[in-house]
Amino acid sequence: MLKTIHKLAILTLLVSSPISANSVEFSLVPIQLGQYEIKVQLADTTEKRMQGLMGQQPLKHGLILLFQEPTKINLWMKNTPSALDVAFIDNNWVVQSFATMEPFSLDTHSSKSPAIAALEMPKGWFAAHQIKIGAQLRYCPLVKEQCLQHQATLKIIEGV
Repeated sequence: MLKTIHKLAILTLLVSSPISANSVEFSLVPIQLGQYEIKVQLADTTEKRMQGLMGQQPLKHGLILLFQEPTKINLWMKNTPSALDVAFIDNNWVVQSFATMEPFSLDTHSSKSPAIAALEMPKGWFAAHQIKIGAQLRYCPLVKEQCLQHQATLKIIEGV
């Protein structure tokens, strides 16, 4: 019984402590995916990718983990209080696979092949917005002209 109380106390500390929002600053960047343009937090450095969405609650924005070169991406949910779905994005900016990640889990979720990015959104977001494998993602800071051309036909989502 003492072990159970100890585990509950640790879980309460993890959930209530402000871990990520104050330790690393994330900028918001626009991306286009499916029929939507959304702003997500950008994790484009090792420090930001390691921090990820840990401790962010409530979750206000998704997160794109961006790499300079395609690489095998491995993710876990340590200190992350929200259930997430992740889309692994290949070098052509196409969704190659999805994984569902449960809060505080230490299970590893990996891209099936080298990926340039991983897009983390609340659990169920991709299904609710009909985003499937093969969907094209536009990373607007990289392809500004293409994003501007498509913007008029897209639904803009400010948060998750």
